[in-house]
Amino acid sequence: MDISKHKQKRLLLLFLLGIGLPSLLLGYLAFRGIQNDQALLEIERLNEHRRIAELITRSIDESIFKVEQAFLNTIADHQELYQPALIRSLDSLKNQQPLVEEVFFFQNFEKIHLPLAKLLFLRNGSTQLVSISSRTGSFKKTVRIAQQFEFQQKRYRDALTNYKQVFTQVSDLKVKGELLNAIARVQKKSKLLQDAIGSYETIAQDYSHIRIEGGIPLGPAARLELGSLFLTVNDSLGALKTFTELYKGLIHGEWTLEKAQYDFFVQGTKESIEKILSQASLPAPFQSYPGTFRMLKGQEEKHRRITEKLLTFQESAVTDLQAKVPRTLEYPQSSAERFTLESGGHTYLVSLLSWHTKNGNQDSGVWGLLLNAGHLKNNLFQQTLQRHVLSEGTGWIIRGRDGKPILKAEGTPSGSITVKTNFVGNFPPWFVEFYQQDRHLFETFLTSRQSIYFYMFLLIAGILIFGLILTIRTITHELELAKMKSDFVSTISHEFKSPLTSIRQLSEMLKTNRVPSEERRFYYYDILVEQSERLSMLIDNILDFSKIEEGRKEFEFHKVSIGVLLQEIVSTVQDRVRHEGFVIYPKIGKALPSVNVDRTAISQAINNLIDNAIKYSNKVRKVFVHAFTEDQYLIIAVEDFGIGIRKEEINKVFERFYRGGDELTRAVKGSGLGLTLVKKIVEAHHGIVHVESEPGRGSTFSIRLPLQ
Repeated sequence: MDISKHKQKRLLLLFLLGIGLPSLLLGYLAFRGIQNDQALLEIERLNEHRRIAELITRSIDESIFKVEQAFLNTIADHQELYQPALIRSLDSLKNQQPLVEEVFFFQNFEKIHLPLAKLLFLRNGSTQLVSISSRTGSFKKTVRIAQQFEFQQKRYRDALTNYKQVFTQVSDLKVKGELLNAIARVQKKSKLLQDAIGSYETIAQDYSHIRIEGGIPLGPAARLELGSLFLTVNDSLGALKTFTELYKGLIHGEWTLEKAQYDFFVQGTKESIEKILSQASLPAPFQSYPGTFRMLKGQEEKHRRITEKLLTFQESAVTDLQAKVPRTLEYPQSSAERFTLESGGHTYLVSLLSWHTKNGNQDSGVWGLLLNAGHLKNNLFQQTLQRHVLSEGTGWIIRGRDGKPILKAEGTPSGSITVKTNFVGNFPPWFVEFYQQDRHLFETFLTSRQSIYFYMFLLIAGILIFGLILTIRTITHELELAKMKSDFVSTISHEFKSPLTSIRQLSEMLKTNRVPSEERRFYYYDILVEQSERLSMLIDNILDFSKIEEGRKEFEFHKVSIGVLLQEIVSTVQDRVRHEGFVIYPKIGKALPSVNVDRTAISQAINNLIDNAIKYSNKVRKVFVHAFTEDQYLIIAVEDFGIGIRKEEINKVFERFYRGGDELTRAVKGSGLGLTLVKKIVEAHHGIVHVESEPGRGSTFSIRLPLQ
């Protein structure tokens, strides 16, 4: 074994010098090549990101430019400032362009107009206050008497009579609307609830936009009162319908209201709806209203934000616009001017379109657009970036002027920033950052364009290492086999020499008649027979093993009665080992079937198992031979109570020349071929050999032969 280890070390050293070092050198060169390739990839990626950034900024600029040109062309086609056709054209164009939040006109560079704006409300003080007393003419005295009856004397019936008298005599719709409102009010005070409901329904239908004293339109006031009356008469569904319709009208800007008026009506309407919907269990007709109410609240919040932003621009951006807008440009203008305004806590993306100079009675000023930042980032930017950024490894973030992200790619971009750029003219006032995800070394190897050389190196190195391992294992196996053959020759020589010596000595003693007694003579005869049979078995094992290994062994299968065969084998072996004190116990089942076997080969296999059991029985000198059927198999088992086999050696005992490592095992003489021969004979009969053993308690070797 020392020679084997020396050869292994020499082979390993030669491998390291001849293959290992060159492989390491090739690996280093491959790694440097990959590093260089990675650097080139980084440069290409940087250029690609710059190209993408330029495409994106140009695309955004072109998109805004197209919208501006459409409005410029529309304004250029109309000469008069407030011509209805111009307003209609601008409104239609605005509805087609979601990028435009609102159109404004900066009149005389002093006042901002929003001619297309659909506002929820106006700033407080914008509407003109009206009074019924200024319009009643000859009926002024009758109305004043009715008001005295209602408010001072609480004579509601007299007040109602006077209001109705005047109502039937006037033809002015505005006056009739205010009088009908007074009639409904007095009916409610007089507990004439159904009459009051009818009056408020008439007001809501015919006099909705007429304003009463204080500038309040009759429509929302009548609907608010109508809903309250429905609740009073326990008509919750009618009240809910009325309040919902009122809420829709307020959101859709059906009436022109000041902010305080709008807040008053919205607050009252929402509280009334919430009170009705807060019932423990809503009847079936009410089931759809909670969803509708949530939707309306969302719309109202959105429109309120827009309205407040536009009103803030209208009120607070005049000074900022005056500082930004040059007044020396000549009309018409072929391109827009863009800038960002920070006013009243809001950010406005402004595009100035076209100047109007004084022409007759027209005022001078400038048309402009407020661009929709939400649409710009959530739609236009998103689509443009998705169209141009195709690499999955490229991340991007759009940041505002404060550095906070306002839009980013899916997932959190990681890695290093490759390009940071703003938009044309710094409009919008945001910038885009591109990121390249850092790759792991393994991923770099997989994607590197020069990695093919590295893979080839790995393949060659793998093949060489595999070849080296295979060679070392083969040499080690052959050396072990050579040693086993050497041990086998030595053992066989001793095995041959031992019985021959015994035969020679006993033969000489019998020849010279030096036997002390007749009983002793027969004992010597038994030994001679045993040793000769042992020698014969040993020779047969060697010859048969050689034939089987070379494929020259031929088996002749015949029907054989296994019970009879086993009795003969046990009897023969018993006679041979009687003098050593061994007893062979046959336990053969009744009526065992005959099977197709090679009688000589099976006999040899069984003899080898019994001989093996005798040799390793140690002090317990008894062996059991079992024979029985199980399922479709014939089982022949040889059981001893000797030294047993360790668990890790059970699978090795059938290998040729193998001898166990235990001292007790090695003390027993043998060739190491008996069990190997048993296995090959049984396999030739399409059977299997099974071992059950425990050290110190013996072993059981079972042959399983198929009955068919």
